[in-house]
Amino acid sequence: MARTFDPADPSHTPFNLGVDHTLKLLHRLAPLDVWMLTRIEDNEQIVVRADDHGYGIEPGTAFDWGNSFCIRMLAERGPRIAPDVTQVPAYQDALAAQTDPPAIGSYIGFPVHDREYGMYGVLCAMHPEPVSQAIESRAGEIESAVQVIEALLRQRRHIDEREREALILEAYNDSLTGTRNRRGWQIALDAEEQRCEDHSLPAGIIALDLDHLKAVNDHEGHDAGDRMIQAAGQALRSASRENDVVARLGGDEFGVLLPETPADYLPEIADRLRAALLAAGVEASIGYACRTVSGSLAAAQSNADAAMYADKRQRRGPSAH
Repeated sequence: MARTFDPADPSHTPFNLGVDHTLKLLHRLAPLDVWMLTRIEDNEQIVVRADDHGYGIEPGTAFDWGNSFCIRMLAERGPRIAPDVTQVPAYQDALAAQTDPPAIGSYIGFPVHDREYGMYGVLCAMHPEPVSQAIESRAGEIESAVQVIEALLRQRRHIDEREREALILEAYNDSLTGTRNRRGWQIALDAEEQRCEDHSLPAGIIALDLDHLKAVNDHEGHDAGDRMIQAAGQALRSASRENDVVARLGGDEFGVLLPETPADYLPEIADRLRAALLAAGVEASIGYACRTVSGSLAAAQSNADAAMYADKRQRRGPSAH
């Protein structure tokens, strides 16, 4: 039965369709059991798209980057095309270092670059048996496929930028601070969740709760409290990057969504936001968390909230509100 095209299917994005067609053409050109577009995140090599005919590899599969063939290929310890990996000591070392090594007899790997963001990942292929050395003559065609994928990456960036711009225009804003309100935050969260799923991207969330707002309202009046909230919103917007989303989620609660941001970037960003708030005369409790490959932004937000409340208890004592 012919497969019906469903535009609501997240796999039917222009980027995914373009990469899938490219991988299928590569399989015809060099029929190894699996062709994959992978990206590197921390110490994992994550499969973005795959054309698999034997290994059972699907998008989202993660491999140990440190023990991969690809990291050795990028370090020029092994060739981009290895018809017989038993002839390449570096690739044999990679298999020996793995606790459950797959059957790999031949390997192909070519780096893929994202013009604005540097190294994206690797276009690679594996086969359980050695293949003819004639496959080395396909290097030019494979390099052309890499250029197609890099063009698709540029197109995807352009589409994502346009979508984010449209989201900014359409989303609900908080009238007091000019940041998103809770509804606008949820719209941004849902859109970024889809991008994370489509492209195996990381994203971070920072949760903030202003200190002393109740005391300011009680002793100086609600106008003073509103000025404090406005100052906090302005400070967070000024200290955030262009693609970040700042939202006021409640009376004194704010959130910051950080697209394409790995976990190890979050402490520095949180420190920058705290410094910006202090410069504006506002103290806040702060927590942060990153969306994992197998998780969700909703889970990251819950973890960030928990970390924020832990920060509040540690800094202000168990009775702080």
